[in-house]
Amino acid sequence: MKNLKTICILFFSVLMFSCSKKDDGGGDSAPEAEFSATINGGGFGNNYTSRLGFYSSDYSDNGLTLAITDESTNIVRIFLNQTGGFGSGITKIVGDVATNGFVTGVIIRDQTNQVTYGASEGEINILENRENPENEDGRLISGNFTITGTSGAGPTVTMTGNFKNFAY
Repeated sequence: MKNLKTICILFFSVLMFSCSKKDDGGGDSAPEAEFSATINGGGFGNNYTSRLGFYSSDYSDNGLTLAITDESTNIVRIFLNQTGGFGSGITKIVGDVATNGFVTGVIIRDQTNQVTYGASEGEINILENRENPENEDGRLISGNFTITGTSGAGPTVTMTGNFKNFAY
C-alpha cells in the first residue's frame, strides 16, 4: 500500500511539473503582426480603413518587400530597397533608387474597382527592427508611412498608417 501511494505521488508530481512547463521548445513567441491604414481618394472614398487580413514578406539582396492583403482583399505592397539598411530610425523615401536599381515604392490595389495606384511620393519610417524570438535568424520590423499615389491620369489617393511585428 505504501508503494502504491509513493507511485501515485510521483505520478502526480511529474504530471503537474510537465503541465506547468511551457511546451514551445523553450523559445518565446513573436508578437502578432498588425497593419492599419487610412486611405482617402480614388475608389476608396474618404477615410477607408484598411486592416490586416494576412501578409507575407520577401527579403533578398534587392531589399525587403511586405505584401499585405487587407480584410476586404485590397492589396498593399511596400518595397524597401537596401539604401540605408533596415535599422530603427531609418526613413525610406518613395522613388529612391538603390545602386542595384531596386526602387523604394508602394502599390495599392483597389480590388472592388480594379484600380492600381502607384506611390508618387511619400516615406516609410522604420521605427523598430529587432530579433524575432521565434527564429534566431529572423527579424521583426515595425514602422509607419505616409504615401501619395496615382493611377495613370486618374485620381490621387493618400494613405497613412503603420505596420508592426512583420517577420522576415
